[in-house]
Amino acid sequence: MKKTIIFILVLVLIIGGLAVLSHYYDKIYYNEEDVTGNLAGNLYNGGLYCEIDDTIYFSNPADDGALYSMASDCTDVKKLSTDKVASINADEHYVYYSRRNYAKESTIVSIFNFENTGIYRYSRKNGRLAQLFNGANGISCLYGNSVYYQHYDEQTAIQLYSVGIDKENNGRVSTDGGIPASIYGGVLYYAADDKDHYLHALNLRTREDQVIFYDNCFMPVAMPGGIYYIASSDNYTIYRIGHDGSAPVKLVDEFCFTFNITEDERYLFYQIDGGDDNRLVCLDLTTGISRTIMDGNFKQINITSQFVFFTDFTGSYTYAYQRETGTVNRFEPPVLKMK
Repeated sequence: MKKTIIFILVLVLIIGGLAVLSHYYDKIYYNEEDVTGNLAGNLYNGGLYCEIDDTIYFSNPADDGALYSMASDCTDVKKLSTDKVASINADEHYVYYSRRNYAKESTIVSIFNFENTGIYRYSRKNGRLAQLFNGANGISCLYGNSVYYQHYDEQTAIQLYSVGIDKENNGRVSTDGGIPASIYGGVLYYAADDKDHYLHALNLRTREDQVIFYDNCFMPVAMPGGIYYIASSDNYTIYRIGHDGSAPVKLVDEFCFTFNITEDERYLFYQIDGGDDNRLVCLDLTTGISRTIMDGNFKQINITSQFVFFTDFTGSYTYAYQRETGTVNRFEPPVLKMK
């Protein structure tokens, strides 16, 4: 009888311990309401690089876009997943990304790849992976405790959806398929895709959507100093306007294919296109002085604290511009095996 009681007590302790461990293992860490997962300019350019806490999470161009991490100075490279990733976002505890395994060159994928597409949450602490959404999606952005993303299906085409970082409350936010890259102060600024290309401001709390600028806009990036965008109605030049759509100022008077801007709003990087003098340029917005970074055709401009990464238009080579020294080198990270 005594042995039976001891056995039952031990069993209860074991079950209780496992329950506590399971609860701790499954615990979701939530964010402050205004946490943003990546720079809007990075997300427009594929979201291939995302820096947080002196760590860069990136889609390794040398390893078919697999998820890697490295220090801010591009050292200490690690492979985190075999998934081909885009729209990388991060907060204090997790990395969020869009899985694009349908585009992998190799058909050999990990047994842990539950689906070819979807939005996933990766634990920065233990590497545990959770699926937030299963299905085709476009650009996505973490804001607060939700991931806003372009949802696609054959019946409704592209619409704006969101899903909680805890997998809850997945649903439609708007029938418009505008890109959810630029969220500032609880408002999503986007160029409408459905009826017009005007600049819209969608309050994510009230779901009130209003046009704040009646012009054809492309890639709006809302920052403390205003909203930066490409004016497709003015030969794809770059402008800045107020958050209410007032006082537009032309910053770049040349045809631009894409752009990005540093977090402090000092440097604007953009690709001049459509002529015989195509090039990647950096404009110092405090002095008005611009300089050519590299001649040629480039895309996927992603910014971190020390570097600007960009790819040639064919996707053959990736470059890293070191902002402090002004030097450009080929970015050739190693191809590693999973540990």
